[in-house]
Amino acid sequence: MRRTVIGTGLVLALLAGGWLGAESMASRQVAALFDADPALQAAAVRPLRDPRALGITVTEPQFRDPAISLSLPWARLSLSPLSPLTARLDLPEQGQLSAGGQIMDLGLSDPQASLSLAPLSNMAPDRLDLSLGAMTLDGAPLAGGLTVQGRLVDLAPDAPATARAAYDLTLSLRDLSTDGLVRLGLDPGPMPGPVSASGPLRIWLDDAPSVTGGAAPRLTGWQTEGLSLQAGDIGLRLVGRLSRDDQGRAEGQLALYSTDADAMIAMAAGLGLIPGQAQMLLRAGLSQLSRAPMDQGLPGPVFPDPAEGELRLPITMRDGQLSLGGVSIGAAPLL
Repeated sequence: MRRTVIGTGLVLALLAGGWLGAESMASRQVAALFDADPALQAAAVRPLRDPRALGITVTEPQFRDPAISLSLPWARLSLSPLSPLTARLDLPEQGQLSAGGQIMDLGLSDPQASLSLAPLSNMAPDRLDLSLGAMTLDGAPLAGGLTVQGRLVDLAPDAPATARAAYDLTLSLRDLSTDGLVRLGLDPGPMPGPVSASGPLRIWLDDAPSVTGGAAPRLTGWQTEGLSLQAGDIGLRLVGRLSRDDQGRAEGQLALYSTDADAMIAMAAGLGLIPGQAQMLLRAGLSQLSRAPMDQGLPGPVFPDPAEGELRLPITMRDGQLSLGGVSIGAAPLL
């Protein structure tokens, strides 16, 4: 009996030592990632020391960017013993955003996030679930909510040549305030608010992200078979695909569908899909453009014909040029 008790104690001590050692190693690795990236800062990175989970606590994490910076009082990343490859991210319900020399209080309602890793893919994230309730900026409504679900998928034969990883996303953004966007230094253009978006989106990256470090991957293209956008009373559907060409410009085809021609043109300009000076030209010839064929020999989704009472705005980007119905109207935007 005594030997059994001693043996059990030794096993528990070894398990505890491994647990504590793993947390210490993880905190050192995360601290090294913060030190290696000038855009990231943290006051401290410490082991969680919670018997129910393996993890770390980051005190005062900050992400700094010339456009928008984010700081939080803390963030906690943990693994459950029952799901050792799924990380849970706990965030506070308040933080700060900095943009245009202003520091604004950010309010988060019920933030939830989890991330699972693929050990056979160099520990790349293979599943992401993010959910945020209502968000505020200095107490004023910023958005009604956001959910993102992401899944790592195999590269299909029609993927961009520079793509090394692909993710299928399901997005839902509710009631984004355009006034909030202006305060953050983002120009919503002529789009009325609030703005909502939902639907599927596939993105391609030039490398798979990894928790083991390395440079952050870049977006090389995206595709959607139907992303619904709502701006105020204006409804719009986006179908298409864009990828990055050798000069970094967008290449591919898009189609915007709406029953409101003027609203569709204004939103296309607000989204940066067409130059502002093309709006008058489009209003004069949109009915004819809506009947233009979409088959330009470029890969992408199937473009359905416009429904009864609906107009379709075809946009083609190729060889660095942006064309509407085969007529070049300027340079394609950078992707």
